[in-house]
Amino acid sequence: MSALQRSLPAMLVPGSVLLTAAFAQKTTQSLLAALAKHIPSLSGLQHFFLDNNGKIRTALGIVVALNLIRWANRFLNDIARNSWRASPPSDWIWSNEIAVVTGCSGGIGRTVVEKLIKKGLCVAVLDLKDPPEAFKDQPRILFCKCDVTKPDEVAAAAEEIRTNIGHPTILINNAGICRPCRILDASAERLHQTFSVNSLAHWFTVQQFLPDMIKNNKGHIVTVASAASFLALPRCSDYSGSKSAARAFHDVLGSELKHFYHAPNVITTAVHTQFVRTPIIQDIQQRLDEEGQNILEADFVGEKIVERLVSKRGGVLILPESRSFLSAVAAWPAWMQEIVRDKYGRASAKRNE
Repeated sequence: MSALQRSLPAMLVPGSVLLTAAFAQKTTQSLLAALAKHIPSLSGLQHFFLDNNGKIRTALGIVVALNLIRWANRFLNDIARNSWRASPPSDWIWSNEIAVVTGCSGGIGRTVVEKLIKKGLCVAVLDLKDPPEAFKDQPRILFCKCDVTKPDEVAAAAEEIRTNIGHPTILINNAGICRPCRILDASAERLHQTFSVNSLAHWFTVQQFLPDMIKNNKGHIVTVASAASFLALPRCSDYSGSKSAARAFHDVLGSELKHFYHAPNVITTAVHTQFVRTPIIQDIQQRLDEEGQNILEADFVGEKIVERLVSKRGGVLILPESRSFLSAVAAWPAWMQEIVRDKYGRASAKRNE
């Protein structure tokens, strides 16, 4: 859905009322008077309109102006993240496209693969774990057992994909791990693994699949990061840090595609979610449910990712959308940031009791 489509309903009603109040005042008064004769309770509304017409117009004007600003902001965000294009590329044929997804044993990766198959795409899956049974006999799925933290294994998997099904046009860096741990308890091995899976692997896969996308000036790279990249969570310093690195990777990738590789039709999307009901949060899921946390379903997140792919538009997905404000936390005054961190810190400490 475009920015214009999302904002239109919010502008249409107050805008229509404003135009009526401004340019058809006599008609409105006559209409209210006629209605008041048949519905006496509306006489109060008639007098209110007559006494406060100027204030009503001012209030409605403010509402319309704010919605216009909101629409303009969304529109500019959308085209800015798509090399300043208002319309998507037209050379996508889903039955011919090939996607690579890292991590598919469960959670978001699995549901994304399932939905892409239904769209007619061929999907190559990179994972250390064996694929779900439902994937094993699926002709449109190529499973490559691969440790995405090892460049040599990623290169071998990429060669297998290119040989067997062709050059991918979509790459979804989805693989991720999270094991809550305080800073003083984090081992070097644990830190290396978290950063390797959650961020370094993105370099290794992109280095394999991006060159052909650049050559054809066509592609879509999805970086599955986290809302924790905006707001660092206690007991998740390695997770928040690695996801912040993934977010920085996404930002630089988009810039380099435009200014170094001159491939504006290779688009990028970053996905930042709150807690998602996947194996990654199994250690704290019960406490989150007890706290009444809004835990997203993997199917919902997967659907949003596939919707973005089908729209052929890059950008940033923050899920749920009601948490979009988190992306601006770093720009808040220090005292406001500290209030938010304290809230999450207390909740995290309570879970650890």
